[in-house]
Amino acid sequence: MKRSLTNLALVLCFFPLLTQCAAEKDVRGLDMRLRSTDSKISEMDNTVAAMKNQRGSLAELANQLDQFKARLLQLEARIEEKDIQARKIQNEQASLKKNTHDKIEQLRSQLTELNSKIAGINTQIASFSGDVSRAQEDRAREAAEQAASASKAAEEARKKAEIASTPKTIEPEQTKKKPGKTEEAAKPEETARPTLEKTAVQDAETNTSDAVYNKGLAAYKASKYKEAYNIFSNYLEKNRTSPLAANTRFWLGESLFQQKEFELAILEYQKVIGDYPKSNKASAALYKQGQAFEKLDEKETAKIVYNKLLADYPKSEQVEMAQKRLKELK
Repeated sequence: MKRSLTNLALVLCFFPLLTQCAAEKDVRGLDMRLRSTDSKISEMDNTVAAMKNQRGSLAELANQLDQFKARLLQLEARIEEKDIQARKIQNEQASLKKNTHDKIEQLRSQLTELNSKIAGINTQIASFSGDVSRAQEDRAREAAEQAASASKAAEEARKKAEIASTPKTIEPEQTKKKPGKTEEAAKPEETARPTLEKTAVQDAETNTSDAVYNKGLAAYKASKYKEAYNIFSNYLEKNRTSPLAANTRFWLGESLFQQKEFELAILEYQKVIGDYPKSNKASAALYKQGQAFEKLDEKETAKIVYNKLLADYPKSEQVEMAQKRLKELK
């Protein structure tokens, strides 16, 4: 449409010339010029359209570029934020590492101090245990000595009572005395007889020693405690080196315990503990000694005895019973 208007304008401009009878050659030249102009105008239109298209593309490119710039700015902001966070984390890690190192050093120092304190406490405990052990032994010994004194006093009182109750006999005074040589001659015979009789009796006792022990044990089991005590006492007097000596001493203590002679029983148990510490009756004697002290209302001494049992005979059968008694005495 633009082109038609342009042609019309040109025709109007050159119309006077046409009316003045222009030559055909000029008309043709003019037509050629018009065509050339029209072609140039068309090219210009195309160029303008192309430029417009390019302008649109450029605008779109510019818009895209702006978007890219905005995104780039966002990315840069994010990167900077990440850098800040990374530096913050690094600083926190460095601070945490330093704090951890300081705490580790502090803990090491505390551990060293605790080890030193523990060593000191262990030393004190060892010293205290030694003192307690010595105190326990002293108290047990003191209790045994007191029981021994009581036993001795009771025995002396019993002997005095026997002497007081025995009627006195008046022996007739010999009016004649045999010559000294005759008495001296008679002495070898009198000495020889007891020696032979004593040897025979010892042989008989050796052969019947186990039977006597079993007899005493049977009497004890039959609750004949006084009879059992007498049998065991006689047996031990004649068989002090017997393998059954420790057992016999223990049953002596048991016989006294059953007769409620607790002080005397403690002494017999102490002889088992002191004279036969490796005997299988030693731990039992120690336990029964604690029982006897309980009967005498000596609970603290009983605790000492039970603790000594746990310390000296930790694998014995009486350990569990001793632990039970200690719990009940608390």
